[in-house]
Amino acid sequence: MNKVPIQIMDLTTLKAVVFELSQDIVPSRFETAQQIDSHTIQLGLRTLEKLTWIEISWLPESPIIVSISPPKRYGEKSTLAKQIKHLLVNLALVDITQIGFERIVRFKFSSRPGKEIEKELIVELMGRHSNILLLDRSGKVITLGKQIKESQSRLRPIGTGDIYTSPPPLKGLVPVLSEPFNSWKENICLVPSTFKNSLKDTYQGISPALTLQIVSSDYNESLKIINKPVTSIELETWEAIYKRWKEWLLDLENSNYTINFEGPTDYIVWGKKESTAKNKKIGLSLSIYYSNKIVERKINSIREKLKQDLANSKGHEKRKLDVQELLIKNISEYITMQNKAKSLLTLPSPTKKQIIEAQSLFKEAKRKKRSRESIVNRINFHKKKISDIQCCESFIDSFLYEENEDNKNKLESIIELKEEVEEYICIKKNNSKFKLKRKKENSLHIKEIQSPSGLKIQIGGNNRQNELISLKKGKKGDLWFHAQEIPGSHVVLKSSDGIVDETDIQLAADLASFFSRARGNKLTPIIMVPIENLKRISGSLPGTVSHRGGKVLWGKAERAAKYFHQK
Repeated sequence: MNKVPIQIMDLTTLKAVVFELSQDIVPSRFETAQQIDSHTIQLGLRTLEKLTWIEISWLPESPIIVSISPPKRYGEKSTLAKQIKHLLVNLALVDITQIGFERIVRFKFSSRPGKEIEKELIVELMGRHSNILLLDRSGKVITLGKQIKESQSRLRPIGTGDIYTSPPPLKGLVPVLSEPFNSWKENICLVPSTFKNSLKDTYQGISPALTLQIVSSDYNESLKIINKPVTSIELETWEAIYKRWKEWLLDLENSNYTINFEGPTDYIVWGKKESTAKNKKIGLSLSIYYSNKIVERKINSIREKLKQDLANSKGHEKRKLDVQELLIKNISEYITMQNKAKSLLTLPSPTKKQIIEAQSLFKEAKRKKRSRESIVNRINFHKKKISDIQCCESFIDSFLYEENEDNKNKLESIIELKEEVEEYICIKKNNSKFKLKRKKENSLHIKEIQSPSGLKIQIGGNNRQNELISLKKGKKGDLWFHAQEIPGSHVVLKSSDGIVDETDIQLAADLASFFSRARGNKLTPIIMVPIENLKRISGSLPGTVSHRGGKVLWGKAERAAKYFHQK
């Protein structure tokens, strides 16, 4: 369980990464650069052994420097990447420095080791002030990640052609290993606040994550203590914290770093001698961590936006539906009008006035009947729209429960759903025929698992995927599963590939329950249909089908959830 949404790369982590990079890529020759988005650049540096890649991000929420596996090659359209590549070509990286408790890293380049420094790449990892700057030998800024105008910062505006100046010095005392216990405790207690605030305000280099790590190895215990006023902390606790404080400073002094993913925070780079990471390299382990976290944040952001868009759209449709249902109530009296007209005309001797009234009633009843038919069509239209929206909502909900699904696949699926929803919402604005931009089928990330007997079970993650697995890739002999009269994903058991076992069918039914709006129910009615009995409903969302026949089974979402956890 993550304690915080994303752990910021603090001073301690930065020191660990810089130390590791210094061991791995100094010296090395600059080879290439590519910018993958507006705030991230990747550098390729060749040592005698191999081409090593590092990634630098100045994203305000999570600025990082990490080593990465060889990345996918991106185009070189970015001006920043072009400039860096042009200006650093044939130069050697001869030094990487990070001084004191500043979150500033300097990559120094020269023609070869021992020669004068010709270029410096400076990375500032300072929250919303994060940046990357390339300097010439005189300290002038040649290019940078983002220009800082005077209107944005009166203290330190900076742009191309300016002489680089360091950020204002940090406030607080410099942590020193030799500082005795009493002095350390007194300094912290000078600030009468909670422990976490007092420690941060007293010493440099203190992050929320480091505070948790120093106080205790247990998250709950640490959280309890850091929120206490410094005046209420017992002496025994102070002494225990001071001991861990010294351990931290000693590891910093000796550059003794090891990445661990156990403890009071998502990760820790000091204190433990054995790594819990699959990859012992700190930078590579961190690149995986931050990549997953950033993707997760994108997924959450898209999901929340989609939920709001769909809620607004559904509300819009419901208001229109309410209007039409009110109208139909008001015109349902046409039968009464017809009967009244008939009664007037069947009188023994109707007067001229009664005949005219009857004709008028017949005419009005006919008009109301025609209006009713039109209103009924509109009612059905709005009900269908609401049903389609609920289907999209069921896909969004599923992203909350797929804990073991690869984040990159989840991101691709929710982006596909976002495209569908955006275009679908546009329909209601211009009332045009629904036409979704088609993506290549092989670019759709279909969720696929193996049944107990070894058959494939495919699960649609959005409308496009539903259509692909059910109507395009489905073969005669395959079985289709869906929650009965409930929005949800299509589930296809590839029974055309082999003999089906009852456990296969039950798992497919459970999955159809799990990936539907009925996920919270103990049991869900699931319709099972031979895939050849499906038919696409024209003019509807992709993946919208009707079917002939079928058998009703009972799916249990809880069983599907347990199956996923076992995988």
